[in-house]
Amino acid sequence: MNRIIRTAQRGLSIIELMIALAISSLLILGVTQIYVDNKSNFFFQQGQSDNTENARYTLLILEEELRRVGYRIRPDEDPTSAFRAENEGNCNFAAGETINYDGTNNRLCLRYQPHIPGLTACDGIAQAGPPNPYELPAGSSNLIVDLTFTGNSLLCNDQPVFDNLVDLQIEFGVSNDNSRQADAYTQSPAAGQGIQSVRYAALIKSRYDNIATDTESQAFEYWHETYYDTEGVTAPDRALYLVTESTINLRNLTR
Repeated sequence: MNRIIRTAQRGLSIIELMIALAISSLLILGVTQIYVDNKSNFFFQQGQSDNTENARYTLLILEEELRRVGYRIRPDEDPTSAFRAENEGNCNFAAGETINYDGTNNRLCLRYQPHIPGLTACDGIAQAGPPNPYELPAGSSNLIVDLTFTGNSLLCNDQPVFDNLVDLQIEFGVSNDNSRQADAYTQSPAAGQGIQSVRYAALIKSRYDNIATDTESQAFEYWHETYYDTEGVTAPDRALYLVTESTINLRNLTR
């Protein structure tokens, strides 16, 4: 008689299956958390980098334009003759005036004469410039630059050059005796006060609004305490904020 031997087959028990699922879940959670942390760290670093680069770019634009204010191709020409009373767009200048600020509309107007052919202002438009040193080009006109802060953007002659600018504060260093040292800083220089320098402060935010862990930002709070005398102000979002400040001497106007 042939004997039939039956071999029992065994699978995973419920307990073993649950242990395996638990271990797998822990591994998946760990990997997911690492991914989330790395992603958050990447956006944080990217936000910090953006703010730093934006701060440098803001300084570059303002410094480059302000350094040119009042430049004359012929230095022996009287400023009131080189810069006559002029109105263009939203900028209005009295005779001899090369810079003014409209605090109501956050508009900084300045003018100068292009010192080299092909010179571009912050709007990227090339200018004719003098054909030879100290020689005025035929039909030349002063270059007028309109820097306006509106809607979290900085515009140069109506062309957007910088975004994510939350707020901008500008003050003029003035002197009553035309010395190189500013006696005081004001947003509205009086008639007869010589402008020696411009001091600006900008509040910049990152391009992403959900980087920080909460809405408490030291930079945002400092800004409102300093310029609006308001304490304990929290940010409207979880973006990263940065305050940049600088003072630029107007070398063509100092005496």
